[in-house]
Amino acid sequence: MSGLAHVSCVFSLLPLQSAAAEIHDYMVLRLIYLGTSCGTQKLERIDAGRKVWRRFRVECRDVASYPHGIIVTCTDPADDRSCKIETPPAAFKSLELLRPNGG
Repeated sequence: MSGLAHVSCVFSLLPLQSAAAEIHDYMVLRLIYLGTSCGTQKLERIDAGRKVWRRFRVECRDVASYPHGIIVTCTDPADDRSCKIETPPAAFKSLELLRPNGG
């Protein structure tokens, strides 16, 4: 058996180790940066209980649209594309009263 064939045979006998995929903080920060005007001040992970979901709470520097922060939920811990912003921006309907002619 040639040296290369021997090496490939040895590697095929080794158990495969799967790399644990994880949603990293920078992935959530990128989603917040591209999708909101938040200006992240603090990011923390929230316990999602027994679910495989990943949840994050983001504190914003600009509290006009998100005065209580943003909750991000990732339904697939191996794919950052599953992350969604759960918190809608605040709507200040009373500001419409300041427009001329009542809105």
